[in-house]
Amino acid sequence: MSAPTGQFHRLSIGQNMPGTVPARAARAGRSDSSDVSDHEEDDSSEEESSSDSEEGDEDEESSGDEQSESTSASVLAPSGITYDLSQLDSESEAKALVGLTSRFDVVNCRSTPAGYDFQLLDRPQVHLGSDSSTCTCAVFQDRPEGACQHIFWLVDQLHSCFLPTPQSTEVTLTPDGRPDRLPRIEDLLKGKLMSVAAQLKWQYLQDEEDGMTRTEKVRDIFSAFSKTLPEDAPRDLTETTEQARTAEQCVVQGDFEATMFRLAVHDDGVFNGLCKAMPAGACAAIYFDKVQEQSRRLLNDFDRYCTTGELPANPVVPGLGVEVNDVVAQLQRYVSRIAVNIAARAPHGSEGAAEALVSLLESVVARNNDPLEGNPLGRQSFHGEDEDQRNLYHLLIGSVETDSETDARHFVLHALDGLPPVDLHQCANRLRDILRKIEVNRAPKPYLLHLGSLIRIAESAAATATGSGQKRPAAGNGNSGGYSKRTR
Repeated sequence: MSAPTGQFHRLSIGQNMPGTVPARAARAGRSDSSDVSDHEEDDSSEEESSSDSEEGDEDEESSGDEQSESTSASVLAPSGITYDLSQLDSESEAKALVGLTSRFDVVNCRSTPAGYDFQLLDRPQVHLGSDSSTCTCAVFQDRPEGACQHIFWLVDQLHSCFLPTPQSTEVTLTPDGRPDRLPRIEDLLKGKLMSVAAQLKWQYLQDEEDGMTRTEKVRDIFSAFSKTLPEDAPRDLTETTEQARTAEQCVVQGDFEATMFRLAVHDDGVFNGLCKAMPAGACAAIYFDKVQEQSRRLLNDFDRYCTTGELPANPVVPGLGVEVNDVVAQLQRYVSRIAVNIAARAPHGSEGAAEALVSLLESVVARNNDPLEGNPLGRQSFHGEDEDQRNLYHLLIGSVETDSETDARHFVLHALDGLPPVDLHQCANRLRDILRKIEVNRAPKPYLLHLGSLIRIAESAAATATGSGQKRPAAGNGNSGGYSKRTR
C-alpha cells in the first residue's frame, strides 16, 4: 500500500501553487508542459507533450533523489514568511506545500506539562513538545519521522505571532517542520499561549479549569457511576496528559475501563461526550450526596459496633475500622474533602455541600454521650480509655475544658466558611438549633462564636433574598443541566 502522501507530489510540479517561487527554469518548463497536458484534445503535439509530462512523473516517482533536486523551491506562506524547501525530500516538500498554502481551523489549544496541544477541526490533534512534534492524522502516522501538513501549517502560524516583520524573513525548513534560523516555537510560547490564542482567535483551555485537572475530571465522571468517591477510586486508573497518545495507543488489552479512561484523558471527542452525559453540576451533586451517605453509614456502623461488638460486613471504605479513633479520623477526612471540593467544583454543588456538612454536624452533636453506656455486652471500655476519649462530640467539637489545639479545629465550621452566604440561608434554622444544643453542652467559646457568626451570615442572606422578592439564582444550586438531586 502506497503512502498517503504519494498523492501530494504533483502539487509541487504540476500545479501553480499560490506563493510558490520556482528555483530553476526547468521547473517552469515542466509547469508549461503540464498545462498543455490538460488539453489533450487540441492537437497531436499537445498529446505528445502530455505523454512526455506523464513519463516525467513516473521517473520522479521512481527516483526520490532526482525528484527532490528538481522540485526544490521557495514558498511564501500566508503568514508572510518565505520558506526555502530545498532541504526537504519530495514527500516532505509536498506536505510543506499543502500545509503552507492551506488553511486549517484550530478548535482549541492548551498547555500541558510536556508541551502544547492543538485540536484541529476534523479531529487531527497536534502536539508540540520539547523533544518532538506529533499529529494524530493518518499522514503523520504513516510517516512519523517527518512533519505532516498540519505541523508545517501550525508552526508557521505560531511563528507569525512573534515576528514583527515576517515579510522580510526567509528561512530554510527542516523535515520536522521547524524553521532552521528561528527560535524554537516551544521556547517562544512559554507563558504566552493564552495571549497567542487570543491574537489568533483560538479557544484557550486551562488544564486546571474549575480547579480540577483533565485526569481528575475523568476520574470524577467515572466515579459518578459507582458508589466510590473519586479519592477512593482504584489507583490503577491513572493517566496524565504528559505524554500524548493516539486512540490506538490508548487501548489496554483486556481492560475496557482502563481503555476508556485513557481515551477520555487524551481524546477531546470522548471527553466532551462524557461531559455532556455527566455534566459538572451532576457530578458535584452526586459527590456531596455520596459523602453524606457514607458519613451516615459510618456513624451507624460505629453505633452498632458499640452496642453489639459486630464489625460491618461491608465497610464504608475497604480496610477502614470502626474503632473510635478510626471514625474520628474518617469524619475529619470527609469534612476536609468537602472543603476542598467546594472550591474545586465552584460554582457547582454548594447546596449539596451545605446539606452534607450540616447533617454531619447534627449527627455528631446528637452523640454527646458515652457510646458504651448500657450496651448489652456490659463492655466498659474499648482499650482502657475513659468516657470522654470515646465521646465523638467531645473529640470533634470539645468542651470548655478542651485545650486550644482542639478549639482551633472548629469541626465542620471551617468548611461552611467556604460556602456562599446564599447557600447557608437554607440551613439557618438548623444551625441555630445546633447552637442552642452545644451551648447547653458547654462547647468551647471560640466554637460558639464562630457558629454564631455563620448563623448571622445565613440569616442576613435569607433576609436579603426575601426582601428582594427574588429566588436564589439557578447557578447557586450548583446543578447545571437541571440536576437538582442525584438520580436514584
